[in-house]
Amino acid sequence: MKKLLTILVTVLLAGVVLVVAGCQKKEKYLAEKVSVQLKWIHQAQFAGFYIAEKNGFYKEENIEVVLNPCGPDESPDSIIEDVVSGQTTFAVIGAEMVLKARAAGKPIIAISVIFQRSPYVYIALKESKINRPRDFEGKKISIPDDSAILHQMFLKKLQIQPSVLEVVPYERDTKPLATGLIDISLSYRTGLVLDFEAKGYVLNMIWPNDYGIHFYADTIITSNAMVQQHPELVERFLRATLRGWRHSIENQQEAIDVTLQYDPTLDKSIQQRMVKAQTPLIHTGEIPIGWMDESVWQTMYQMLLDVHVVTQPIKMEEAYTMQFLNKIYDQGQ
Repeated sequence: MKKLLTILVTVLLAGVVLVVAGCQKKEKYLAEKVSVQLKWIHQAQFAGFYIAEKNGFYKEENIEVVLNPCGPDESPDSIIEDVVSGQTTFAVIGAEMVLKARAAGKPIIAISVIFQRSPYVYIALKESKINRPRDFEGKKISIPDDSAILHQMFLKKLQIQPSVLEVVPYERDTKPLATGLIDISLSYRTGLVLDFEAKGYVLNMIWPNDYGIHFYADTIITSNAMVQQHPELVERFLRATLRGWRHSIENQQEAIDVTLQYDPTLDKSIQQRMVKAQTPLIHTGEIPIGWMDESVWQTMYQMLLDVHVVTQPIKMEEAYTMQFLNKIYDQGQ
């Protein structure tokens, strides 16, 4: 009888051990939930994120992600506040907004840059003969609010007085330029410019980058707290995201198809042209996708100082970090 009791106790204890081990294993592999606030509506501009989610790249990193689109009423400042408060885990904003926020003491940090070149380009109708910045004098121009800083730096760099231009309120429509209400528009190459091309207009494009205004665009940020408290999660998220972007560039039709799953109302032909137009802005062939360069950040900072958008000193090591990119690419990912 005593022997039988000993056997029963042993079996029961083994069962308890197995249950506990099973619970620990389940807890260990429970996916961590993160949210990503995109800077605009669902479209191919964010195809790398969609690919990473739909193809299971986040899942392989034990991450469950929610990709939130942004509407015209949501400002970069509100996106930054949500990151600071922890309401949003990661977000995509313009690089200049990172520096502006850091100067204001906001504890955010850039972990990667997707658009190595800004999609913003000055456009004019071909027949206008506006081919270069010196042709701007005496012309009517419209500038979207989120490109005002870029425009200020462009004028400052080329020593163009703002007073020689008549600024007209911006409309996201082809009509003002097409009908002569304005002569020049600063517009997204992957946005309004596609609408002009779809309607058959031939445009002159004047890129700020060709005149020394090298600006990063879509930049992935998170909070200082996330980097300090959950560095492994940040690394896993970024590794899956960059994998998604590489896959989307190598498989562009798949990127378009996946984008349409997020919003089936999108015009497929426009998404196709968006992917084609944005690829050289993301993948220059000179550096890895998502890479950041100190000299670019420093130049942007100096330009922001020059136009008095930023007046406080910034430590660059607090504005962006290479710790995750270095580790990811050192691992050959």
